Amino acid sequence: MSLGLQGRVALVTGAASGIGRATARLAAREGCRVALLDISAGPLAEVARELGSEHRAFPGDLADTAAVEQAVAEVIRWAGRLDILINAGAVLRRQTLSDVRPLDFDTQVSVNMRGPFFLARAAAAHMQRLGWGRIVLLASHGAFTGGYVSSSVYSMTKAAVVTLAKSMARELAAAGVTVNAVAPGPVDTPMLHNDVSDEALKAFATLVPMGRFAAPEEIARGCLFLASDWAGYITGHCLDINGGMLMR
Repeated sequence: MSLGLQGRVALVTGAASGIGRATARLAAREGCRVALLDISAGPLAEVARELGSEHRAFPGDLADTAAVEQAVAEVIRWAGRLDILINAGAVLRRQTLSDVRPLDFDTQVSVNMRGPFFLARAAAAHMQRLGWGRIVLLASHGAFTGGYVSSSVYSMTKAAVVTLAKSMARELAAAGVTVNAVAPGPVDTPMLHNDVSDEALKAFATLVPMGRFAAPEEIARGCLFLASDWAGYITGHCLDINGGMLMR
């Protein structure tokens, strides 16, 4: 059954790998014209080539507010409109509290909090003029647990993303723009494996009632559902996708 995404223009960030790449691929299969944004220009170009000529890469850094706003403007010039924003771009530094330096703190806040705010604001301004839009922001189950493996700053930023989705949802609902968050549990991506031993990952998997980590495609499906007509009356919601690890 179709999600009703045929012909929509979607901007997906973090699209060079992991959840972002899986989401971009699924959006293209569902008939979207996809703009891909990531700081990793080489891998991003490879994903764009894989998807085909009707899709396009827009290399950019979520920490750079001016570049983020310019990217939204460039996407609109390229495609003529922007219907869907899915922000999967993020950075995680695994550090104990005592090891977090101001630069590490500021980097994660810039990418994970400030980036989504100004990106979503720029997209929303255009969507309001269209009278229709879908914004999906990737949070984390760490927003509700504090994280499990030296991720206090990352978890803090993801809690902010949940609140941002609710605030924007309330302000934009009357304009036909929905804003929701997706909070994944552990997902089998490079971020999950970064600075974590195989033994620790095996122990981590035992905390998941389903006994395994999610595939990126399983998170992508939740994102595309919230971006679809099927979710037209859902806004300000945070969708947990965690194999039963966190039940709220």
